[in-house]
Amino acid sequence: MELSIPVSRIAFGGDGVGRLPDGKVCFVPGALPGETVRAGVVRETKSFARAALLQVLNASPERREPDCPLAGTCPGCVYRHASYDCELGWKNRQFTDFLTRGNPAAGDIRFLPPLGAPSRNGCRNKLAFVCENGAFCYRGFDNRTAVPVQDCLLGHPAIRELLMSAEPGADGQKRTFRRTAHDGALDSGSDAWRRITHLTERLGAFGDFRVPKASFFQVNIDMAPKLAERVLTLLKETGTERLLELYCGSGVFSILAAETIHGLTARAVELDAAAIEAAEFNAARHGISDRCTFLAADADAAFHTLASSCAPAGCCVLVDPPRTGLPASLVQEIGRFAPSAVLYVSCAPDTLRRDADRLAEHGYVIQTAGMVDMFPATGHFESVSLFRRSA
Repeated sequence: MELSIPVSRIAFGGDGVGRLPDGKVCFVPGALPGETVRAGVVRETKSFARAALLQVLNASPERREPDCPLAGTCPGCVYRHASYDCELGWKNRQFTDFLTRGNPAAGDIRFLPPLGAPSRNGCRNKLAFVCENGAFCYRGFDNRTAVPVQDCLLGHPAIRELLMSAEPGADGQKRTFRRTAHDGALDSGSDAWRRITHLTERLGAFGDFRVPKASFFQVNIDMAPKLAERVLTLLKETGTERLLELYCGSGVFSILAAETIHGLTARAVELDAAAIEAAEFNAARHGISDRCTFLAADADAAFHTLASSCAPAGCCVLVDPPRTGLPASLVQEIGRFAPSAVLYVSCAPDTLRRDADRLAEHGYVIQTAGMVDMFPATGHFESVSLFRRSA
C-alpha cells in the first residue's frame, strides 16, 4: 500500500514520523519534518505502522545529499540526509521529551544547551566489524544481513586508511580498529595488536589515560573532553566533598574530579579488573592516588561496601551505566543510602527516564540536564543529568 504521508517530527532513532489517513502513527526512515513523502507501508500493528520512503514530494530545506554511499543501507548513520543543525535540534528535543513527558516535576528542570560535535566525519577512535564473504561488514537494519564496508566516514582518517588496506578474516571473525594519538591505528587481527595490552588515550587538555585494549573508552575523540567538562561542571555545583562512582571504567571521572575539586575524595567500582588496574595507574600518573580508591567488583553487589565508609550528606553518587541502565536493586540501594546528589551519565534516554522514575520514588528529582552529541550522524547521543533530593 502506497500513501502520501505528511511528516511532523523525528523520533528517537532517526525515523521521520507522520500519520496514515486513519490517524495511525507511521514511522518513515529517511523522511524529515515538513516534508510530504510517498511511502509504502511495510508493517502495520494495532498502534503504529512502518513505511519505506519511495519519493520526497516536497523537500525540507534541511535535506542534504548523503555523503556516504551506504546511506539507507547501513543502520549506523540515520541523519546523513539532514543538515547537522537539524540533527542536533531534534536530538535535543528527543532528550527533553524523554525527561518531561508525563513527569510532573519536569517544569523545574534546567536544560543546558546541547553540546554539538565539530564534525560528523573522522570523529571515532574505534570501529568494529564482522567478517563475512571476504569483506568487513556491519549488520543491516534487521541485525542479521551483512552490509559490506570498504570505508566508514565516521572513523578517524588513520583508521579509514588501515581499514581499506586490511585483509578480512574468516566468516564470523570480529575485527576491531582502534586509534590513539600515542599508539596510532591498530587492527585487532594484527601481530602489533596481539603484542600490546594497553592503549594510551588522550582526553584533550585533561591529559593521558591508560586503557586496556579491550576495555571501554569514549569513542568520540572530539567530544569526550566536552563530556568530561560537563560532568565536572555539574559535580562542582553539588558542592560535594565525597564522590562514589559506579561503572568507572579506567577511572577518568573520579581522577579528574579529584584533580580539579579541592579536597574531594573518590571511591569507584568497575567490574572489569583490567580497567581497575589501569585506573590505579592513571591515578598515580595524575598524582592523586591518595584521594582515589578503586574496587574491581559488580556495582550492584559492591555498592553497600563502597558506601559503608561514606556519610550520605555531602556525597554524590556518579553513575555511567551501559545502555541497559541501572538495575532496579541498585536504584533501591542508592535510595536507601540517600546521597545528597546523583549525577547520571547516560547513553540511552529511555532507560535514563525509567531510572529517573525509580529515583523519584526515593525523593530525587532532576535539577539540571543536558544532551551531548557523542555520536553524530547516528540515532544515539549521550546526556548528563543531576538529581537532587526534593525538600
